Amino acid sequence: MKIDVDAFMNSLPIMGIGLLGIFIVTIVIIVGIYILKAATAPKKDAGNMVPEEQDEGTVDPSVKKESAMDLMKEREKKDFFETDSNFTISKDL
Repeated sequence: MKIDVDAFMNSLPIMGIGLLGIFIVTIVIIVGIYILKAATAPKKDAGNMVPEEQDEGTVDPSVKKESAMDLMKEREKKDFFETDSNFTISKDL
């Protein structure tokens, strides 16, 4: 097997242009995402803010909302440490 060094050297500029194109497209996508995020973000007008209503009543803005991941971790901890008459460690297993 012989490697043609001249053909490799001639193909480097073409490969460089392709790699540059990949970086340019990636940057355009990232900038587009930031523009869309800024355009669709809710306005921060504190004077006209009305708390959202839920089934139980209104939401207190000072209460921190738990994420779904936090709730899932708490459930896993509870299930892991909970034992029953069958001596299983977790109900999910």
